[in-house]
Amino acid sequence: MGMYRVMRSVTIVCRLSSRRGLEYCRRLSDELPKRGVKIDEVHVVARRKELRARVRQAAASGARIVVVVGGDGTQAAAVGELAHTKTAMAVVPAGTGNSFAFSLGIRDDFEKAVDAIVRGDELRVDVGVVNGKCFANFATIGITADAANRTPSGLKKIAGPVAYGLAALSALFRDKPFELNIEWKRNKLRMLTHQALIASGRYFGWTPVTPDASVRSGELAFFAVAGGKISDVVETNAALLVAEHTKLARAHYFSAPKIRIRTKPKQPINVDGHACGNTPAKFTVMRRALRVLVPPGFHDPA
Repeated sequence: MGMYRVMRSVTIVCRLSSRRGLEYCRRLSDELPKRGVKIDEVHVVARRKELRARVRQAAASGARIVVVVGGDGTQAAAVGELAHTKTAMAVVPAGTGNSFAFSLGIRDDFEKAVDAIVRGDELRVDVGVVNGKCFANFATIGITADAANRTPSGLKKIAGPVAYGLAALSALFRDKPFELNIEWKRNKLRMLTHQALIASGRYFGWTPVTPDASVRSGELAFFAVAGGKISDVVETNAALLVAEHTKLARAHYFSAPKIRIRTKPKQPINVDGHACGNTPAKFTVMRRALRVLVPPGFHDPA
């Protein structure tokens, strides 16, 4: 890890639709200069396309740090533009889901995010890729992806994480189990299930995906539970809430640099809270391709 030796200057890009985006953007504009950080530019954007363009332009112009204010979907949009550049990304968790911020030790904490910007360390972390598209933290397949894809942005802004729960309840009535075929390294696995989770980071919500999942391992973490009943879905998600999911009797989890997934029938894919097409899916990881700022004292299992 390396500390900046000169006054830090930042470009702030804020997603307007993020749950607390505008509020946090205003607080950053007030607080950062008081703590010795120069703000070069501030951009408040409405659409992902505009956010990507602003982040891309900032990196191209030589910005040292781009502060991205938003949830996981916003962070994922920025990650693809900042991977393999000299620009560091600072994450300010302002969305419904903030799993990437949890993976970076910021958690759902505005003050920790500010601390990372002001005096944090620069770290290189992995970036996940599915079917050629980058993601910041995790991808879901099946019922979890379906629920996330169908959750209205307005509801997420009002209800927060509860919005995903409401969408998941409605998805239970539509959901049917599917055949999941996974290939990794020299292994193959086939099972009947309702969902699968693949992460380049450590957290799914506030829960570690696997005990050794990490943003710096160079591998993807996979988790799924075999079972074709609705009760299996309920049991799995209840276990995820209390970090007991890897102890389930029919749980399957592992880490690998590449994972191929086929399903019968095709299933929706969601990356970091954003719809990303359907299966089949090829997952890879770009090892330590992204520079990020993490709070002082950050510890990663890798």
